Amino acid sequence: MQSDVGARSDEITVTKRAVRYLLMGVLSLLAVSSCAAIDAVAMPAGASSTRVVVQPCTGKAEVRPSTFVISCGDGNSYLTKLKWNAWGSATARADGVFTINNCDPYCAAGKFVSSEAVVTLSKPKTFKGLRFFTNLHVGYVSGPKFKSFNFALLT
Repeated sequence: MQSDVGARSDEITVTKRAVRYLLMGVLSLLAVSSCAAIDAVAMPAGASSTRVVVQPCTGKAEVRPSTFVISCGDGNSYLTKLKWNAWGSATARADGVFTINNCDPYCAAGKFVSSEAVVTLSKPKTFKGLRFFTNLHVGYVSGPKFKSFNFALLT
């Protein structure tokens, strides 16, 4: 026989999990719909359709990478299992897994924590004849809260 306290704890856990999945679903839907609107804009006649790339820590320009290390120096944050649902001339969007070292009590002894993430690449600029995305935006769930950050690429 379970106590009321145990049942209440299970209900709270299920509720937090349901809210987390609902939030990730809504964010994914928003990412897909807003990117579709951006990609639907017609390019002027004669405009270049040069593909935009992203350059991860490997130094090799890539289109739709399945993994991406954010912290090149120490590898303490990275993206995996990236599934790109849009890759346009202005933005690219993916769902994946964000992993970060919590650095507790310090980074060498820290624990890597993963959560589902929505990833957006934006602000393309031309470098050495190639178009590169220069901004990375990651939105993820950490505990009961949604968090996000921007990271400058190639600057």
